[in-house]
Amino acid sequence: MLGVLTFHVALYSGAINGSALGDTFGVFGYLGPLVFFAISGFLLYRPFVAARTAGRDAPSVRRYGRRRVLRIVPAYWFVLTVLAVFPGIVGVFSGDWWRYYGFLQLYSARTVGEGIPVAWTLCVEVTFYLALPLWAYVMGRTCRLRPRLEVAILAGLGIAAMAVQAAASRQAVSWLTGQTLLGEFSWFAIGMALAVVSVATKDRERDRAPWFVPRPAVLWGVALLAMAGLVANAPSGGAAALLAESTAVRPWHTIIIRLVLTAVFITALIMPEVFDRSSGVAHRVLSTRPLVYLGVISYSAYLWHLVIVELLARKSDPQHFSASGFGVLDHIHVARTLILWLMTVAVTALVATFSYRVVELPFLARKEGRRPSELLGDPRRLAAEQPDPQ
Repeated sequence: MLGVLTFHVALYSGAINGSALGDTFGVFGYLGPLVFFAISGFLLYRPFVAARTAGRDAPSVRRYGRRRVLRIVPAYWFVLTVLAVFPGIVGVFSGDWWRYYGFLQLYSARTVGEGIPVAWTLCVEVTFYLALPLWAYVMGRTCRLRPRLEVAILAGLGIAAMAVQAAASRQAVSWLTGQTLLGEFSWFAIGMALAVVSVATKDRERDRAPWFVPRPAVLWGVALLAMAGLVANAPSGGAAALLAESTAVRPWHTIIIRLVLTAVFITALIMPEVFDRSSGVAHRVLSTRPLVYLGVISYSAYLWHLVIVELLARKSDPQHFSASGFGVLDHIHVARTLILWLMTVAVTALVATFSYRVVELPFLARKEGRRPSELLGDPRRLAAEQPDPQ
């Protein structure tokens, strides 16, 4: 979440200007949603794999669907409606309203950049939610006690999804096709494969990381090297080049390098948490109370932050606001990146806290079968009790 927010702040402040620092901000924006896809794949698929391996019945599809709806839909509908009223994001109160409220805006070039532009990731997520129980059923019938085979299948499908992304980058298929689950499944597959491996190695390794998993410090080093490679491979020319990349035909070698480095980065980043949650400086930092609390409210923050950063950055009258998400190049912004980042984090945290407590929390309590008051208190306890992504 913070990576995506930082990217949008840098975009609106003009910090994405072709420099190494600007390219780093651009990579943050690129990697943020993809890391989330992988985490989502791990957390949501692991219960299915664990039940299958233990010989138990698979998790109830009805309960799974109900939990997904309660987790995602109420907050999204609330934020979407509020922002359509003020400051008046584009498209929601139009003939395409059903696309926005039905998580379908990604599937039309007319609507993908309107409404809440970052909600394209929710469109991909919802498609994954629908497909996951079917995948679990098929794998339960074909790969019940053969984790290596399932990992191989996931790897093959992940490579196929990368091929779709490469084809989109070469304009062999549409850019929108590359943004759907057909192209983004690579990142879900990483998380799902790690779920399979973590279940398969859990008993024999007595809850410790398997021998083939490097130490967390090594994995973080690999992740940093992969990010450095992505920064070096970023399109030159600043924000204009970054926004034009979706319509540019990129060379094959840069496409392949980007996809491989992204896969390495995501895998190295989440493996320490998958196999050895109790060790490492990064885990201790991420376990601090402020960061855990930001994680708790991250879904609401994700939905609100783009409008907030533009309203804070724009010099013009917010009454004429147009949340296409790409209007930054048409405006003059006066806030420096650091100041704008601090302002955006502070305002987003306040708004997201209100949204979380008023809208999300009652539905999360129903999802968990608890009272809202029982879910308040120490954010670390709350985060531990609600391991669902977003």
